[in-house]
Amino acid sequence: MKRLMLGALVLGATPLAQAAPLVDAYFGAYTWDAEISGDIASGGGNIDVEHDLGLDDSRENVLFVGVEHAIPLIPNARIRHMEFSEGGSHTLGRGISFNGQDFLAGEEVSGDLDLEMLDGTLYWSPLNNVVKLDLGVTVRRMEADFKVSGLGRSASESANKTFPMGYLAARVNLPLTGLYVGGEVNAITYDGSDMRDYTARVGWQSDFLLGVEAGYSRLEVELDDISGVDTDLEIGGPYLAATLRF
Repeated sequence: MKRLMLGALVLGATPLAQAAPLVDAYFGAYTWDAEISGDIASGGGNIDVEHDLGLDDSRENVLFVGVEHAIPLIPNARIRHMEFSEGGSHTLGRGISFNGQDFLAGEEVSGDLDLEMLDGTLYWSPLNNVVKLDLGVTVRRMEADFKVSGLGRSASESANKTFPMGYLAARVNLPLTGLYVGGEVNAITYDGSDMRDYTARVGWQSDFLLGVEAGYSRLEVELDDISGVDTDLEIGGPYLAATLRF
């Protein structure tokens, strides 16, 4: 459903950008395998997602669409959808417990993690020349599903939360080349939970709408008793994206 909504926004923004000379629309997408590490817990001790559940690499799909304009007081806008999915298996070297279900040392267990996030960002660009600076706020809806399975039994738990986050981005355009370098940060800390993501990038924008971008992205998710779930997860790795700008 979120992908369909984002696709509809892309289709709707394209004719708007083409019809309004002071409006730019941009789109991008990428999929890449990122490393995942950290702990999860629900009603028991911490479970190491690598050493206890065999999770290692997480496939991430990212889609984003944004609109920028030349009216100073009205914010620019971007919507971004991120989805992480990973499964693994491992023979336990110790006993663990998840959501009231015990799993014994020597037992083979499997773990599944699905993490979906939809961001809406409003931002202003007080500096927009060779150097571009963006300041704003992001509202992120997170839906996370965790499952641990053993011999004929399983335990699962979900955590859903909406986070307001601060947004900061910078970009340096290299004149006459189409090349740029930049990065961005979204972050919030409150009620014992933290949500942060960082991106560093280098890209090239052609004169014919199409562009490419390479970078490194990292997500940190620390949840403190959100729907009965505690996490301290880190997901990160390099990516290569295709972009369009109208």
